[in-house]
Amino acid sequence: MTVHTGTLLQDLTDLGLIGEGAYGRVNKMRHDETGRYMAVKKVRIISGKNDDGEANRSMKRLRQEVDAIKKASDCPQVVTFYGLTFHEGDCLVCMELMDISLENLYKTIHNHTRGVFDERILGHVAVSILKALNHLKNEIKIIHRDVKPSNILLNLRGNIKLCDFGISGYLINSVAQTREAGCRPYMAPERLLTNAAYDIRSDVWSLGITLQEVALGVFPYPRFNENELFVQLQQVVYGDAPIMGPSDVYSIRTVQFINSCLVKETEARPNYVMLMEMEFFKYYDSLNGTSEYVANYVQHALNLQKQSNL
Repeated sequence: MTVHTGTLLQDLTDLGLIGEGAYGRVNKMRHDETGRYMAVKKVRIISGKNDDGEANRSMKRLRQEVDAIKKASDCPQVVTFYGLTFHEGDCLVCMELMDISLENLYKTIHNHTRGVFDERILGHVAVSILKALNHLKNEIKIIHRDVKPSNILLNLRGNIKLCDFGISGYLINSVAQTREAGCRPYMAPERLLTNAAYDIRSDVWSLGITLQEVALGVFPYPRFNENELFVQLQQVVYGDAPIMGPSDVYSIRTVQFINSCLVKETEARPNYVMLMEMEFFKYYDSLNGTSEYVANYVQHALNLQKQSNL
């Protein structure tokens, strides 16, 4: 299905807000002609140019996001792009609708069952997101720069996909050329240093923080969001990496994989290909019945959410 630029807002039925970020709101909508449900990101197009050039940055960000998601849509681990349309100063970016974010999934599991997040699901998340990131690097020459639980989506078909390319950036000689903001808690130490160069291994760090948070049910750095910016920088840049210790819950291969992502020195941190050579990746990538297993886990979480709302 394609949403053409001639599609009007009245051709879409708004079914409510499903997410909100720094650069736009995402609503669930139905395309009335086809009956297709989709996630529609509404981005305000800033007209004119103010003193700090925000209008130019806004348009550049939008063009970059649309360009990235269009080119990446052939990757099974990236949300599908349907098209875009414009309405009264807003750009509506129409994308595949998923059923739950990894953030909502892990919080539902930990909060409602007081249980352990399924290790196999954690493995499949890592495999899917690594494949997505590697595709972005090899086929499109971009770095995502915003890997975190809320940007990883799952559905009842058992798919796990990466979304939100709002601050992705192009690589030149494998090095990022711009310093767009990201979600600070998930940023690698080198990205928090003003003039430090960084490459795709900064997304490896973000993946490691994400996996550890999902596994443990809490953010790896204690009281991170309660601290002032200076303290946050001290924790990440100068403090010890939040390494996972031996676990009674997760296998050695899982703990080793997560800790490998969280090596503070960029040059010593593995890249995507090196992570794909690890036992953890090969094991979960080789399992059969992945889609059904993931779909059942997503359904379980959605059922728990419904029960809590009764």
